[in-house]
Amino acid sequence: MALKKLDRNNIETGGFQGITQKRLIVHPNYGPRMGVREGTWPGVGNLIYLADSWFKEGISTGLHPHKFIDVLTFVVEGSLSHEGSLEHGVHLNALDFQVQKSGKEGFAHNEVNKQKETTRMLQLWLIPEKEEETASFRVRVAEKGKITKVYGTEDANSTQIEVGHLTNEQIYNSPSKSLIYVVSGAIKVEGELIEEGVLFEANRNKIVSLKDSIFIIAYNTI
Repeated sequence: MALKKLDRNNIETGGFQGITQKRLIVHPNYGPRMGVREGTWPGVGNLIYLADSWFKEGISTGLHPHKFIDVLTFVVEGSLSHEGSLEHGVHLNALDFQVQKSGKEGFAHNEVNKQKETTRMLQLWLIPEKEEETASFRVRVAEKGKITKVYGTEDANSTQIEVGHLTNEQIYNSPSKSLIYVVSGAIKVEGELIEEGVLFEANRNKIVSLKDSIFIIAYNTI
């Protein structure tokens, strides 16, 4: 049976604040009120938003608040300077995965490209299952040759977010009923080639990395 896929090249380009953006996941009840929704998928579990974005030099998201939501930011290429109410001044390099949890107090943030080269960033939103009192911040790094846990069990959330950064011919067996987004490189899934920019549904599939590949994995434990 052919895999169900969504190619970012086949959906509308949007954006805000000068940011070019492809929104692949926008939940109809919880996603952003404005912006592209046509052709998007609703997500899995508590994952309600996934966007692939490009910032040219000097472009930023603008300082804005979040409440009742956890926001994950993955720098794919380039770098970002983080500003806001949590860990103001942190510099994010390529392969850094920032996790900001709103708690009951919420947070405000601004992600800025202060470098000359274009920065590529993914952003994911998740609904927390356990509302903590205070907001919090951490950074994970997508280590080469590994599957890195970014969000989920440690946050008392049944939805898990992981990032794979695999080398040529490394094998990964996907969880059941998961969504996988190929961020860079290419993979083979049951013999089918999946290249950069494709989101697909997986269900205990054998995944083989072709050259170096990076992909995001989202799935539920219940």
